Amino acid sequence: MQVKNDWVQLQTDILPHKAKLRGAAETVRDEGVSNYPLFFAYAGEENQHAPGIEVMQVPTNRSVVWNINVTTLEELATKGIVTKEKIDPFRKVYKNSPDAICFLIVDEEGARFGFVDAK
Repeated sequence: MQVKNDWVQLQTDILPHKAKLRGAAETVRDEGVSNYPLFFAYAGEENQHAPGIEVMQVPTNRSVVWNINVTTLEELATKGIVTKEKIDPFRKVYKNSPDAICFLIVDEEGARFGFVDAK
């Protein structure tokens, strides 16, 4: 059985969209919304309960369409997606990746955070 790895695919699928994603993250920081912007990415049907604001849909040549929302650490903590005891460790990892775009990807394999080089 081959394990589907959406995280690896997402990193490739967003390559042409890095500038727009980087711009959205910078806007969140520049407007004083949060120092910890991140993107919630999921494939499939649009989900009105997904955190954040829709930034884009990324169609692929694999019949997958990524829905990508911009959100913040604070929103994820308020909604209980990131537990209180995980906030400070997350901030530390985030600050150690200043030139990266942070994603929370959700698929059949579960939910996980990852960073993609922003350049």
